[in-house]
Amino acid sequence: MRKELINLVNNCSRTEVFISPKNYFTFTKSNFKKDWFVECRFHDPGYKDKYPLGFQYRKKFSGNNLQELKLTATVFKEEMETMLDKKNYNPITKKYMTDRIGILHPYMPFTEALEQSYDKLKITYSKNHSYEVNRYIKKVKKIKDQLGFGHLLINEIKTWHIKNILDALKLTDSNYNKSRAYLMGLFKELVEFGCCENNPVRDITRRIEVKNIRAVITEEKLKHVFYFLRDKHYTFFRYGKIFFYSGGRTAELFRVQKKHVDIKNQEYQVLIKKGKQYVWEKKIITLDAIHYWKEILNLCKNEEDFLFSKNLCPGSASINPRQISRRWNKHIKSKEIKDDEGNIIKITEDFYSLKHLFLDKIEEQSSIPIIPIAGAAQRMANHKNERTTGIYTTGKESRKNEDLKRLKIG
Repeated sequence: MRKELINLVNNCSRTEVFISPKNYFTFTKSNFKKDWFVECRFHDPGYKDKYPLGFQYRKKFSGNNLQELKLTATVFKEEMETMLDKKNYNPITKKYMTDRIGILHPYMPFTEALEQSYDKLKITYSKNHSYEVNRYIKKVKKIKDQLGFGHLLINEIKTWHIKNILDALKLTDSNYNKSRAYLMGLFKELVEFGCCENNPVRDITRRIEVKNIRAVITEEKLKHVFYFLRDKHYTFFRYGKIFFYSGGRTAELFRVQKKHVDIKNQEYQVLIKKGKQYVWEKKIITLDAIHYWKEILNLCKNEEDFLFSKNLCPGSASINPRQISRRWNKHIKSKEIKDDEGNIIKITEDFYSLKHLFLDKIEEQSSIPIIPIAGAAQRMANHKNERTTGIYTTGKESRKNEDLKRLKIG
């Protein structure tokens, strides 16, 4: 008589899980088989033609100790039943099934839950941040099976799982802390959806980082770099000039469209992330840079064009800020830069060091009594004030930047 099948999700079903050899409980220590397995038949209506009698879901094991074999058989039988009945594992597709399509829930595979959390949060990320978070999720997916965490559901994840994953990735202290922060944010979202009771990353201690002093490019070096870019890679030269005199960030400038620029008033708007919010802020176009701003604005076809699209020219699509570092490494960190006598200038500084040089020059000039520009560098870079005394009126906010508009670095 055929035994009744046990119903599972998605109209799947299974037979009872049995242990082979069938009469294992009668074995004695001097007489027993060494090759065992636990097995059931798994039925998926989507694979009825391929497996008309059901898919043979089997787990083999062997040994020389009878007591260990009996214990292993019991453990494997319970594990197989849990995988099929509670975790909804499909041994044909090797995926976890769910009847909650598109919904975050506690019974999802943990890396799938991380991916769905990322999908919900990525609209709040910058392009660069989104890329980095997604990159670390892929690292976690790659290492999980090596650690034996492949079958874990999100509600089963504990702090020790995450700690072992982070250690196994063999990251630098800086990347370890970044990865920890990315996972912390993803799990915070998952906690809110009830996928786990608490954030398993919270109790993992940040590593101590040794902060290296950033090498700042000198004015003399930068002069020859700009000469080289002007002659060989003009669009990069133009962007470098605009970036240098902005005191801003590439991620911000790459979001600027023509409609955001008020060239008459020497201002443009940028979208800056503060905490979990994006805030529009006005920034200043200095006299040194205004020529380059006018030039690129004249190349725009309409108000929606991004100033820096493909090839760092105006276009309809925004591009990844990471390409600036790649361009700098390719074109500048080479042996092609030469001084006036033809001697090779070795450039080891990063592109971002241009911002530090510019802010240093502003700070230097603002300290001269005849040029009273209070807090110029801090305002130019949109850095947060250490002490906030109140909210300024719109008129005061506009007036306080007039001195920056008159500033000329040379």
